[in-house]
Amino acid sequence: MDTFIDKLAQKRNAQEMIRANSAAEAARLEQMQNQMKAYDEIMQEVRKVNLKTTENVAEVKKVLEECIARLESIETSSVQTADTEQTLAQIKALIEERFKQSEDFAHKENVKVYRNVQAAFTEELGKQTKEVKGSKALLPVCILILIGVIADIVINLLPIINGFVR
Repeated sequence: MDTFIDKLAQKRNAQEMIRANSAAEAARLEQMQNQMKAYDEIMQEVRKVNLKTTENVAEVKKVLEECIARLESIETSSVQTADTEQTLAQIKALIEERFKQSEDFAHKENVKVYRNVQAAFTEELGKQTKEVKGSKALLPVCILILIGVIADIVINLLPIINGFVR
């Protein structure tokens, strides 16, 4: 009778371990899915910011081109003195310089955002890869426990089956 109770306790412990491992794996999977959702939301925000930056650059470009066109029309339409021409040339050069600076700034910011997101994904992927590799070490143990439980069930059922067959 004690042997039967010991075997029953061993079965229960093995089954509880299997259930606990399954529950832990399910919780980890859910956590990873939640992280992926969060990363997807962050990527959506990055895309929105990038689109807004692109729109802003386009608007600034349009305004600067309009200013340059107006300056050129002022240059050609009126009689100007040497000082006025020089001032207009300086203003035009300054506007062109600012325009180039705004394009460079937008490009640098876009590259920064891209690299930051890439670094975050790479770092998190490394962490998750290590965790997945670590959890795979439990797989052989779980399989051995499962095989042991099945063998124990078969061993305990054989006398019962032989009793029905006779």
